[in-house]
Amino acid sequence: MPTLRPKARSERGAALLLVLMVVAIVTVLATELAYDTRVSLQIAANARDELRATAQAQAAVAISRLVLHFQQRLDQAGGAAGQALAGLTGQAGGQAGGQQAGGLGALTQGSFSFRLWDAIPVEDSVIAMLLGTGPRAGSSPDQGFHATIVDEERKVNVSQLAGLNTVAAPQLQRFLLAVRDPGYDVLFDREDEFGNRLGRRDVAAALRDWVDEDPTTSVLGANPMAPFQNGFGDENQYYDRGDDRYRAKNARFDSIDELYLVAGIGDAFMGAFGDHLTVYPDVNATINVNTTDPEQILVNALLMSDPPGVPQVPLLDPLFSQKLEMALRLARPLPFMTITVQQFATVLQALGIKVQQLYLQAQNTDTRSPFGNKSSTFTIRATGRAGGVEKTIDAVVTMDDRAGPLQGDLGRLLHWRED
Repeated sequence: MPTLRPKARSERGAALLLVLMVVAIVTVLATELAYDTRVSLQIAANARDELRATAQAQAAVAISRLVLHFQQRLDQAGGAAGQALAGLTGQAGGQAGGQQAGGLGALTQGSFSFRLWDAIPVEDSVIAMLLGTGPRAGSSPDQGFHATIVDEERKVNVSQLAGLNTVAAPQLQRFLLAVRDPGYDVLFDREDEFGNRLGRRDVAAALRDWVDEDPTTSVLGANPMAPFQNGFGDENQYYDRGDDRYRAKNARFDSIDELYLVAGIGDAFMGAFGDHLTVYPDVNATINVNTTDPEQILVNALLMSDPPGVPQVPLLDPLFSQKLEMALRLARPLPFMTITVQQFATVLQALGIKVQQLYLQAQNTDTRSPFGNKSSTFTIRATGRAGGVEKTIDAVVTMDDRAGPLQGDLGRLLHWRED
């Protein structure tokens, strides 16, 4: 067998090394190309899913607005459906043979109204079932939508703190009652990074000063029916400190996030009370008594009592909340039905609470009353999902006079945010 000369062996080794280098380079290039292709494909898939998720969330908002449109139509019908339902309830009570059912029929006759937005879940599967369409062609189980509708007029409307005394006084009391828990003392009466120290009443005054039109501070007086008085200080004293100085807006809030600009309000404050505050309803909006929040129910009870805001003996009973909840269930046997202001006041009176007479009137036309049983401003929180992507839309819709020609349609959008 012939042997290779040293020069031939070196040339052959160099050729093999060159081949190995070429193979390695091609392998690296192929691997990088495959990786880039997978990344590009995943980016495209994510963009596709994000677009689908956004469309799903927008569909949830549209359906929610349609539900609210029918809600307004139902409210305008004047409770005819409620009378029929009350008659059915009375018949059922008569067949049961109970005096309690008869009392229920007397209490609720002709006053029921449905909260459609609370009774109909806005979800893709439920909507398909209600429409009788079944699963959509080409639909995937990993995509869909759902939405929740929140009544803004059940919350503390801080914009009304700068309104007339008929709305400012009850909203101030609702605010102070919402923050009264001693467990929240850590959020108040401490200096912030700029040396400002604001208590609960100071924060309420700062909220009013942010909205009112004058440049002077507001102070809380001794008259609970006309709580705010003009002070002599500069309302911008809290905002003239630090590097980023600004002034009070002296106009109504545009969004709930604007509260962060008000003195005494930060992340901790909003984390504790943000869900109880609103800025979106009209300055003349009423407080909806149809709330399921136990704390808000007690606050409304305190405001209706005579004198307002003063806890009476029955309210001091640790079991009062349970008794009130049971009584409201009798007056409202299904959770998505409403009761009137008079019915709520009657329930309080039956539990031993002395109630102001203006709330016991069957047809309450007294403009001093801050309460109502219908709402026209809502927040829609819609979430759409597709693949591994979720998109959330927060939309605030109003159907009051601010909606103009859209009042009888799908309402006017006051706020829109996509996350």
